[in-house]
Amino acid sequence: MNLKILLRIGIFLLFSFLMIFDYFPHPDLKDIPKTALSIGIVSLAVVYIVINRKTEKDCENSLIGEAVLIFYMLVLLGVLTVMGGKSTVGISLNNPMLWFVLLLTIVDMTVKYRKMNA
Repeated sequence: MNLKILLRIGIFLLFSFLMIFDYFPHPDLKDIPKTALSIGIVSLAVVYIVINRKTEKDCENSLIGEAVLIFYMLVLLGVLTVMGGKSTVGISLNNPMLWFVLLLTIVDMTVKYRKMNA
């Protein structure tokens, strides 16, 4: 398997674990350090950015990757909410700040896409 794909999978898995621990804070899960998971996500993301070199095709793939991450995040938030979880830090589909950041991300992706096709 390609190293970039493994790093993406690692980022998605660590993000998923953090969200699950946030939505379902259980005493048994308190032994898992959330700081270590956060540092793991940041570390994997930095390694991924360093390895990922920008080319014309990579720019297109990065836009697809951003769209997949946004979709995955929204689906994960929806599933965790439907399962009866409640975020302890306030990350939910009802949070207007989440939708504002999502809007900014979509605008940024649109600008990048237009620059690529110009």
